[in-house]
Amino acid sequence: MIIDCDANATYSPDERIRGVISSCLEDLGNPSSLHRSGQRARAAIEEGRASVKSLIGAGDKDTVVFTSGATEANNTAIAAVADRTGPILSASTEHPCVLQPLKRLAARGRAVTFLSPNSDGMITPEALSAALTPDTSLVSIMAANNETGVINPIAAIAERVREFAPQSLIHTDAAQLLGKGHVSMKALGVDLLTVSAHKIGALSGTGALCIRDGVEIDPLLLGGPQESKLRGGTENVLGIAVFGAVSAMIMAQLAERCEIMKGARDLFEESIARAIPGAVVNGAHAPRLPNTSSVYIPGVRADDLIVAMDLERILISSGAACTSGKPEPSHVLKAMGQDEERTRSTVRVSFRADLPLDTVPGIVIALTNAVERMRQVVKKG
Repeated sequence: MIIDCDANATYSPDERIRGVISSCLEDLGNPSSLHRSGQRARAAIEEGRASVKSLIGAGDKDTVVFTSGATEANNTAIAAVADRTGPILSASTEHPCVLQPLKRLAARGRAVTFLSPNSDGMITPEALSAALTPDTSLVSIMAANNETGVINPIAAIAERVREFAPQSLIHTDAAQLLGKGHVSMKALGVDLLTVSAHKIGALSGTGALCIRDGVEIDPLLLGGPQESKLRGGTENVLGIAVFGAVSAMIMAQLAERCEIMKGARDLFEESIARAIPGAVVNGAHAPRLPNTSSVYIPGVRADDLIVAMDLERILISSGAACTSGKPEPSHVLKAMGQDEERTRSTVRVSFRADLPLDTVPGIVIALTNAVERMRQVVKKG
């Protein structure tokens, strides 16, 4: 049996959701068609939309636009201000699908500032206030970091933006927070909010951008009139239906899921502190996702440790899945002021809500044994 402790990268469907997938596969009409197959597909999409809106705490008049994932949703949010002239504020700890389009705008002459986090990896309202100007056009700060699990105070940040730059759009990438904490678009005070399906156990290739009522943006993908004319192209009916089904399931079990994940994470971190000398949890003093541990383990290389754990059929990572195959150290940890040695010796262990608590001691033993073997090799070398 493979033990998946890389849930921040993807969270594969459980048995209940596989039943939904099988049901959807029986009839996948084009939701823009008028015949019965098309109308069944349309009904599946709208049911999914309603469930996602409930999970993210969107208002009745807010708009949920389904996309191919969080990357497209984030790019759409940023493209919304591409033709404006005001400066943009974001963070150096953002996911690459926010950093890269912003860097492209900067290369074309746009004023873009990437805020640095504090030593725990959090973007504070004070740091934001120091960089805000009355003509700021966009503030994009992620709700929770995918590598460290650190949660940013988005509601407080939004309040500062409303006070000092009331015309600015406020966007948050909530892909990691969804399903691991309470998400309320209204309570967060944002204009645009990004989520991803496969981060909560639905299918990859589906995401959504929620747009607050009254906010108007241009579509990133031009084409047909789908998604309220905000995202051209035939909708991914299967992906959206499954996204909705998982959202409804999580909505009914959110508190219980979070407690299970937090129990596993806390047991893991307490055990690691005793078993592995020198291990340090990154962002330990900041609010974090209940399932995420970013652990610096001196004397080993993270990539080597990932391979060793994989041989034990335990999946962990060294950070974001989309960047962990690269030789560069984590840009998130570097932004937190950590040196290259520490960034290259940090692993991320992220727990699923369906992981039995009694599995954790075995994970700790496997990790501890792997670290001891590697440290012995280094000593002999």
